[in-house]
Amino acid sequence: MARQSLDAGFEKPIEPKVWRRGAGNAANGKAPDATRDQMMRHDPKWATFNSAYINERVKFHLQNAVLDEPYEDALLSMLSHMSALRDPRARSDMVPDEVWRDLPPDPEIVRLQEERAKLKKGQYRIKGRKEEQKVRDLTKTIRTKLAQRDKAIQKTYRQYYFYQRPTWDIERQARGELQEEYSEPVIEYRIPERARLAELFSGQSDDLNPAELTQRRIEAGELMAALCQKRDTVKLRRIHQKSHNTAHSEEEESPRPDPFPLLMGKTQCPRCVGDERQTYQERIFSYCRSSVMNDHFDHQHLKEMEEMERSHLVFCDHPKCKEEGVKLKDLDHFRNHVQKVHGITLRPRRSG
Repeated sequence: MARQSLDAGFEKPIEPKVWRRGAGNAANGKAPDATRDQMMRHDPKWATFNSAYINERVKFHLQNAVLDEPYEDALLSMLSHMSALRDPRARSDMVPDEVWRDLPPDPEIVRLQEERAKLKKGQYRIKGRKEEQKVRDLTKTIRTKLAQRDKAIQKTYRQYYFYQRPTWDIERQARGELQEEYSEPVIEYRIPERARLAELFSGQSDDLNPAELTQRRIEAGELMAALCQKRDTVKLRRIHQKSHNTAHSEEEESPRPDPFPLLMGKTQCPRCVGDERQTYQERIFSYCRSSVMNDHFDHQHLKEMEEMERSHLVFCDHPKCKEEGVKLKDLDHFRNHVQKVHGITLRPRRSG
């Protein structure tokens, strides 16, 4: 009688295989066969049960299938990648600067760099020389090995951190020190429109009246339209790395009284300085050498300017030249203009 009462009035107790069969019937036709077999721990090849139930491989909401309710696959997928025990202090690149500084150089990378230096013989330009291909192959190999080394160091230090973190916490408690508080990292927005959008979206308030809410929506729409006209270039990553490697004050990073002087640096791009889709730091970016700047100009701007020359619409992109409406005849006139007025020497027109 006790067993019958526990089984809610059934004549015979419901065995586990009945529940398993019911779950299989609920999933059959709604989930792929592989997912159904995995949930039932069934091996279709041998008609036996699998030895293990790998839950994270099953992306199917079995409970809702049994209850004949809509599936929540998106929610299930999101929750399967979340962890309540995640350490917010652990990042993909968490190696301290002093560790990077004290690391000895890799002997193999040093050997390759010395071999490349011997082939280059102190010269930057290698185009047309018989050692050109070998130097380029060495440069590619060095770059690959440096990236592999950095990735291995980051992975090793991350493992070391999780292995030592409990010990550090216990030792801190034994010394009577307070637990360090975690502070959220400061997110820096280099594009003003993006910063204002983040402020609007994250600073929502329930006390706004309909007029203020409408005004915010209009402002957000205008900011999104302006943000879509901006560009993210490779230079932005270099500028970001430079700002982390060198200490600059806010006064040094802010634009000067004359943000775009007519006399520019020899390694600045005369076209990027007038591109309003880029940030201020990108527009005044200085390359390491004039040859690198010329490579950038040839790859990014030369084709566009040749089309402008065919349409007789050559002009200088410098903000002050735009205001004065400086018009030029052709590319040679443009090269002469940027050399005399802006102090930048571009490569001459290629023959043929």
